[in-house]
Amino acid sequence: MPADPFFAVAGLAKHFGGIHAVEDLSFTLARGEILGLIGPNGSGKTTTINIVTGALKPDAGSISVEGSDMAGQAAHLFARRGVARTFQVPRLFRRMTVMENLIVPALSDASERRPSAEERARGVLAFLKLEHLADDYARALSGGQQKLLELGRALMLKPSLLLLDEPFAGVHPKLLEQIIEHIRTLNRDGHTIVLVDHNLDAVQSIVSRVLVMARGRKIADGAVAEVLQNPEVVRAYTGSRAGAQ
Repeated sequence: MPADPFFAVAGLAKHFGGIHAVEDLSFTLARGEILGLIGPNGSGKTTTINIVTGALKPDAGSISVEGSDMAGQAAHLFARRGVARTFQVPRLFRRMTVMENLIVPALSDASERRPSAEERARGVLAFLKLEHLADDYARALSGGQQKLLELGRALMLKPSLLLLDEPFAGVHPKLLEQIIEHIRTLNRDGHTIVLVDHNLDAVQSIVSRVLVMARGRKIADGAVAEVLQNPEVVRAYTGSRAGAQ
């Protein structure tokens, strides 16, 4: 009998009045897999991320993390199960230093002590190449540096599943390459990752599988090259029948 998938969503739905933001969405992830979640604006990607991290309660469907049903549970309970996310617009404590921003999520775990949190934070800063900014205020960082710090805050939760919402948006090309390499490294180290972004070139450089949403529904799920030539995907992005670029 096959083992349960590491992460599974089945029949997920979320409606806002008459708007079906997510409808009958199902997919699974194996441990250590990296998935690109793509689609045109308004297709339901961020709503999906919000639901599967506890920020929104679904109207229907199930969410399973390592066999445990998590649908409708609060965000902090998802975090305790090893599910962490970043946001399109980083949600940092702008009047705190970079180091303080990293320590705060770690201390949400009652068993964590500040000395160990600081030690882990220094390791995260070294990984992200932000050591020189440890004592700077978050509000002084560039847009790309704030994205890196947001990623660092997620890592402080010791996640097994990372959901990254638009990590490349508004980032300088030099930092973009750095973020791409960090994501590759995290995946090689065993993190399961869902990557949402409109930069298809960057997404394709990292993932081998993509799930495409349009109008709240899944319209394709599979190997990148195959999916981007799917006529329904092409129409969703361009309204034409030519191959997606």
